[in-house]
Amino acid sequence: MRNYEIVLIEEEVAHMYHGMEKKLFHLFKENNCSQGVLKAITTNQIEYITKPYSRENLDHYIHQFFFHNKAYSYSKYEHTLYDRRENSYAKLKMHPEKMILTAEGAIDAETRFFEVLRSCQSYFLAINYEENKYGWLKPIRVVNFMQDK
Repeated sequence: MRNYEIVLIEEEVAHMYHGMEKKLFHLFKENNCSQGVLKAITTNQIEYITKPYSRENLDHYIHQFFFHNKAYSYSKYEHTLYDRRENSYAKLKMHPEKMILTAEGAIDAETRFFEVLRSCQSYFLAINYEENKYGWLKPIRVVNFMQDK
């Protein structure tokens, strides 16, 4: 089973840490594993660099995207895709500060959720603590304003 925590990062922070996503991952992982004072400190840091997303709007957007799909089921703030042929599923639970994506089997179902999230917001960061994997759902492009002379 694969588990992802998905958070929306502030745009400025996302651009500052482009290419240094490992530092963001370590902050989230340390927060996930810590307790006491360290937990409080890392929680404050995470609250500072993350941005709230409109759970209601995103919930509606995802539902509208998949409602015609027979492999899709919905309950408020919980979306599930199940593929019987591949014997795989993905479930996206939406919390006020983050989303949790749980998947098993082929990666198609989780990829479809990533694609939908990518289409509506640029700075979602997905983190898989068990496999030490992380990344932007929509890679950040660096715009070079400097001209060659």
